[in-house]
Amino acid sequence: MKNLFLLMAVILVTACQQTVEPTVSISDEDIVSALKENAVNLQEAILTQNSEEFNKYVDKNIAFSTGDSNLSKFYTMSTESFNTAPVAKWGEFDLYDINVALSPDSRTAVLTFYAKGDYTVADEDKVDYSTRASSVWISTENGWKIMHSSWAPFGGGNGIPSK
Repeated sequence: MKNLFLLMAVILVTACQQTVEPTVSISDEDIVSALKENAVNLQEAILTQNSEEFNKYVDKNIAFSTGDSNLSKFYTMSTESFNTAPVAKWGEFDLYDINVALSPDSRTAVLTFYAKGDYTVADEDKVDYSTRASSVWISTENGWKIMHSSWAPFGGGNGIPSK
């Protein structure tokens, strides 16, 4: 009888200690808004070679592949590329018309967007920059992280210079 009483006491205490974690539901509209902001912030981090900001949007366990608007081969983007001086000096650079398509479970997103601006190389004349781009983002336990992007000249515009 004593054992039965102890068993019931343990079960009762254990049952009382269990907590139900609240389910946090984020609306698709909030996800879309956050991803648009992430895309802009990530691009700013790349242009300014800000490793700390860049790492907010990249997961070290997920390769971030990209293809530049000079149509060179795809490569893995990382902060290691921040160790070399950029070829182009940017004047203006703006992302616009960012559209977000979410997967049915809202855990993967494809962003399509455009970029415009200008840059100079060495002492040459200013080059008008115009591209279209897309990126793939995935929801992880550490937030939304970029997995892939691809850029190409748009509307007769110029991409970035070849290295």
